[in-house]
Amino acid sequence: MAKRKFELPGIQDLSKEQEAARAFPKEGRHLIVGGPGTGKSVLALIRARRHSRDDDDYLFLVFNHLLDRASGQLFGDGLNSRTWDKWFREMFRETAKETVPRHPPDHRGYRAIDWDGVNEIVHALPEVGADFPYLVIDEGQDMPSEFYASLVNLGFARFFVVADQNQQITEANSNRQDIQNILDIDTEDVIELRANYRNRYPVARLAREFYTGDPASPPPDLPPESRGAVPQLFSYRPEDIEKVATRILRFADRDPRQLIGVIAPSNTVRERYFDALRTSDAKLDNGMPSVNTYYMGERAAVAFDEGGILVINAQACKGLEFDSVVLADIDEHYHRRDDRDIAKRLFYVMVARARERVFMFQKQNGSNRIEEILPSDSNLLQREVFR
Repeated sequence: MAKRKFELPGIQDLSKEQEAARAFPKEGRHLIVGGPGTGKSVLALIRARRHSRDDDDYLFLVFNHLLDRASGQLFGDGLNSRTWDKWFREMFRETAKETVPRHPPDHRGYRAIDWDGVNEIVHALPEVGADFPYLVIDEGQDMPSEFYASLVNLGFARFFVVADQNQQITEANSNRQDIQNILDIDTEDVIELRANYRNRYPVARLAREFYTGDPASPPPDLPPESRGAVPQLFSYRPEDIEKVATRILRFADRDPRQLIGVIAPSNTVRERYFDALRTSDAKLDNGMPSVNTYYMGERAAVAFDEGGILVINAQACKGLEFDSVVLADIDEHYHRRDDRDIAKRLFYVMVARARERVFMFQKQNGSNRIEEILPSDSNLLQREVFR
């Protein structure tokens, strides 16, 4: 497989604001706030590298397994990382000598943590007195506020959190003020990042259309205008899904080094696109690219330093970066007209995963409700009928 550049920047490559965040003392509690592409996750990994080199007891916590995989590859050998949910349950069992209380299963079979029950157990514990590790937390807005409160009550005292509340796509989450208040973070220990180091101008400009306007986490500054391609929205007939797959594969064939993320609104759509891509008989100059998929809870075997195509659900795209992004069947995204910000935050996250190009596909007989949040300006999003 063709290799792509996938490595942490050197300290000499950091901006003034990033360097200030990197230079925070290891002790204490710190919060880094910034929009997509500002380097928050990079700073979290640089922080983890500092702890690793100093042989500190530290833990790098992430939202899901796929981000854990990407973070480990970007860090290199030796990142001590876990998904926050599983780690918390294991840590709690070891510390409190009890299993974490959980709610009954939801429609997916997932049993969420019962934070009231956790709080009751924690407050009944004698003083733990444990020497807890340094915690480096990526995508901190997607951990519930009760998670932070429980850690503080247990005795954790050293936090380095990176977050952007405008990228919340989970039902249980934390905003900037929650994190600052619960962790008792002083204003001088908070840094805002504004420069966008990921997206080309057309991508960043489209992502800005989905910014919800929450000043607690400002959007990144737009990069310099460039001649990058304007994002495109294709309407296609459902029976042409194989032709859509061929179009995606031919685009991938232009540069085998690029990693393309196909982001789906549901598991059904994810499987539809994955099956169409991997069974395509498209004639390609460079042969069939690697086509992989990931579903919640799986152990991802994706190589983020190689070109190819990765098909994932929207919830799995948090913190990831692709050369190009395909938003599959956007007509199937859930959209509440009484709260457009939910859908806008999701599109803000998905679009901003792309460095170079964004393509959207919608079925011609699908719902058009999502159109309510899409820009009508063809300079921002070009619409075409797929043929």
